[in-house]
Amino acid sequence: MKDLPQGAMTSRRGFLGLVGLSAAAVAGGGLLAACSAPSGPRPGGGGATAAAADKLTSLTPTYTAFPGVKPDLPGTVSTLPGVPDVSGGFTSYPAAPTAALTQKAGKGGTYKAMTPLWGPPPPGLASNSYFQAVNADIGATVEFQITDGNVYGDKAIARLAAGDIPEIMVIPSWEIDKMADFNTAVDKAFEDLTPYLQGDKVAPYPLLANLPTAAWQWSVWNNKLMAVPFPTEPYPFALLYRKDLFDKNGWNANPKTADELFQLGKEITDPKAKRWAFGSIHEVMWPTFRIPQDWRYEGGKLVHKYETPEFELMLEFMRKVFAEELVHPNVVGSKGANEKDLIGAGQILVYRDGLGGWKELLQQHRAKNPDFSLGALPVFAHDGGTPIMYHNTAAGIFTFVKKGLPKEQVEEILAILNWCAAPFGTKEYELSNFGVEGEHFTRGANGIPETNDLGRKEVAYTYGFLGGRPLYVDWPYPDAVKLNVEWQNATFPHIEKGPFDGIRIQRPSKFSGLQVPTEDKFTDIMRGRRPVSDAKQIVTEWRRDGGDEARDFYLKVLRDNGRA
Repeated sequence: MKDLPQGAMTSRRGFLGLVGLSAAAVAGGGLLAACSAPSGPRPGGGGATAAAADKLTSLTPTYTAFPGVKPDLPGTVSTLPGVPDVSGGFTSYPAAPTAALTQKAGKGGTYKAMTPLWGPPPPGLASNSYFQAVNADIGATVEFQITDGNVYGDKAIARLAAGDIPEIMVIPSWEIDKMADFNTAVDKAFEDLTPYLQGDKVAPYPLLANLPTAAWQWSVWNNKLMAVPFPTEPYPFALLYRKDLFDKNGWNANPKTADELFQLGKEITDPKAKRWAFGSIHEVMWPTFRIPQDWRYEGGKLVHKYETPEFELMLEFMRKVFAEELVHPNVVGSKGANEKDLIGAGQILVYRDGLGGWKELLQQHRAKNPDFSLGALPVFAHDGGTPIMYHNTAAGIFTFVKKGLPKEQVEEILAILNWCAAPFGTKEYELSNFGVEGEHFTRGANGIPETNDLGRKEVAYTYGFLGGRPLYVDWPYPDAVKLNVEWQNATFPHIEKGPFDGIRIQRPSKFSGLQVPTEDKFTDIMRGRRPVSDAKQIVTEWRRDGGDEARDFYLKVLRDNGRA
């Protein structure tokens, strides 16, 4: 297993204690046992459920559109169940942003909020004029507990374990998927928001009502509305690259096979110049090698991605990439290397990130380097054939409210999240994203906000996590907006259709607990610490320790929904 931070084993035991599991359960399975390979079968993990998303609509808020500005670059309307639209983009900035709300959201309360950040942390509330200005506009004090996004899952588990839960807690879906027993913990740690937001009860929070129903459907756990969702773009990631440096050096930004990508890596890498081709890229190699996103249903059988021959081909390719030392040594040697800093410095040229990372990097670097530019490599298949691309569910990040708060505090927190959900084109959005005009930013050409030195120091993406908003490519960089929307629209036809699309599934606890230790073993293969031939043994252990049991659960989900 991966090296854990000091005290993590204690915290994980505490997490199991939080969900009320006994010492026998700890010995037999769950998070702790997932770190080893026990010889016998494990007891079943509870809490796994599944429901077609449209059957959860009765729990969601009544949708009411906010009449805001419309994008000038069209997106793609999704016809795939559970897959978000490409929402289009804005290449110009509204001349006169209008207020979305007519009165203060808060009533003077003070709340702590835990959020991730993939970048340098800003000064704290006491010495940060941006935080102070936003809180003044909200009418309440939000004090952020910002945590490095690269280790956010471990930190969230530790907080849950210790019962040290802030009033507002953001947890990304990809971290939840790795947390065994979250299905039980969510009830014990967080407030049921159904009585506050279900149906027309959302009326006091009109900007939350503007979030798409599909995103709210993914915010249901145990038949209760448990979180405010952050709607997401269709794609979990892309291979982002330094377009300005590619253009300058004439490197090929359109590899069509895995071998062409490998040759590109060799051409770019020059350790003497402190330049390596790649950061983390292996997750994007999964669809490149046509590995299913999770499961493949064929011939009446479910086959997991680990069990496919394509997965072994990917392992062989990545082993070659590492052996050739095409990956930055900081990435090779550290779980938490800051790849945004490395690509910003030109020490790596290609890495895997969500599309939101594109905007963050532009905000950090373009003001200091006007030539700084990013792109996303077009999707391709390892053999030059037809590519596939994975897709997100309709919500990718969730904001939870601590359980047991008085009703008036829950309502005030929801009003704060409503403020944070103000969409592009509003004064609230501008303040949240750029700070105060004349203090944190000035207006450049066509009224586009340009962050100054104080803004780059103090303004961090924080409030944006607290209230998701309908996603548009709404960056103050028209060239990048065009590139991004074009990539999204061109990629959409290649989205892989999965057997469980449109079904809201709470993963079996034991299955979630298997993910990290199993993929750590595959990482050992990629980095040359184990032979590729060990992959079959790793899969055997995965099947024994919960994979086959999960297969039975997922096959039942298909049958219950008429898909098998």
